[in-house]
Amino acid sequence: MRIATQADRPVLNDLWQQAFGDEPEFSNFVFDKFAGFDHTYVEEQSGQIVALACAVPVTLGELRGFYLYGLNTRAELRGKGIMRALLQALEQQLAGGGAAFTVLVPANEPLFGFYEKLGYETLVTHRIVKKEVKPNLWVKADFDTLTAPRLAAARAQFLPRPYVAFATQPHAAMVQNLYTSGATTVQTEQGYGVFFVQHDTMVFRELAAESNFAATQILEAARQKSSCFEATIELPHFGELFLGEGEQRPYGMLKWLAEKRLAEELTMSLMCD
Repeated sequence: MRIATQADRPVLNDLWQQAFGDEPEFSNFVFDKFAGFDHTYVEEQSGQIVALACAVPVTLGELRGFYLYGLNTRAELRGKGIMRALLQALEQQLAGGGAAFTVLVPANEPLFGFYEKLGYETLVTHRIVKKEVKPNLWVKADFDTLTAPRLAAARAQFLPRPYVAFATQPHAAMVQNLYTSGATTVQTEQGYGVFFVQHDTMVFRELAAESNFAATQILEAARQKSSCFEATIELPHFGELFLGEGEQRPYGMLKWLAEKRLAEELTMSLMCD
């Protein structure tokens, strides 16, 4: 295992595209702004890069950790333990540097079992809540004004704790990626939301507010902006908003690199997954 360099860019872009189908524009964004080459690790065999993993700095309260992202192995070499070896070496190095944990979001359901065998626990579960949204012409809200610093402040105010947060640089890159991908942000004095419009439905990737009433007002304001009457909302399953509603779905996994530091479940979303 070694840290990637600029000279690896063509090979990494090719490996990324083979695994995820993304064009170099997005993988370059990951290597340059989101993770950075200094947080991108590769596994080599006979001088050839065969796997990669990005380790993006995050915090969980006062604890430092890393979000593992873009994990992939060359298709013809999968199933040979290469990613397992890369993760073991990477986790050991991160722990030696003082990291308390790593987190990740499996790309599909079968991968939850794969990472579980490597010591990861599913500690982040979302509730997928569907709502019919009524019009409300009197709700006042601000749209697309959540810059990276303002979103960080809103999350600190409204998001259920404990929650996983990116360090400053990857957080700014995440916000840039949201807007580039077509997200709309909505904010009131009582909360905020981040949503996309898909098939005439507002899909809220994050919604946090002081109460159900405040959350409903955010939905109603977004309805005026988007002209959508339906909303699908991803919420922490233990959160108080619309408690008892929705279908639970596993989302994120965590591995403690030393002793276990927290017993409760976590909040984690907007992870560039």
